[in-house]
Amino acid sequence: MTADRMGSDALRFLVAGALNTALTSVVYFAGLLLLPSAASYAIAWLLGLAFVMVFYPGRVFPGGRTHLADRLTVGGSVAAVFVAGLATLHFLEQLLQSRTVAFFSTLAFTTILNFLVSRWILRRQR
Repeated sequence: MTADRMGSDALRFLVAGALNTALTSVVYFAGLLLLPSAASYAIAWLLGLAFVMVFYPGRVFPGGRTHLADRLTVGGSVAAVFVAGLATLHFLEQLLQSRTVAFFSTLAFTTILNFLVSRWILRRQR
């Protein structure tokens, strides 16, 4: 893969991630009008995961793998990175003694990890 293609993939990934964050935030806050926060968060997170599985294979990594199995694998990887992010956040909060720094460090780590794993899954050789 060329650096040019990597850069294009990264830009599309960041734009799609921002769109996903905006949409799931709207769902979360709208859900708070009727539901407890945990239920609203779960619904928003699941919709965000569905967004990734539907949108990323064809739009973020065009020309890559788009079969159902690939979409499910990406969804599973995002869920695994979420769990890794929780562990990283906990570890960094203890290490750095700053929730803010721990949050932004975890956000950077999970964003990069999601990009690399998703890209590998969807761009690997057939």
